[in-house]
Amino acid sequence: MESEVIRRPGSCVMDLAALKEQAERCRRLAKQADPFTQKRLLDLAAEYEAQIANLEPQPSAGSLNLRNGEP
Repeated sequence: MESEVIRRPGSCVMDLAALKEQAERCRRLAKQADPFTQKRLLDLAAEYEAQIANLEPQPSAGSLNLRNGEP
């Protein structure tokens, strides 16, 4: 499987798979952490998820119509 590489001017290169792995790692570590660290790790995981949401391709209007059974 080939991962999608994100390239934006002025930012580092990180692929979606790496962002997802980092978010999962933060959530996994949070389960074993004290409350203060747990909150910080979960906040960090949420930041990774926000980056993922911004970078993942969005379906076109045509694709959405097909999913909804519209012609």
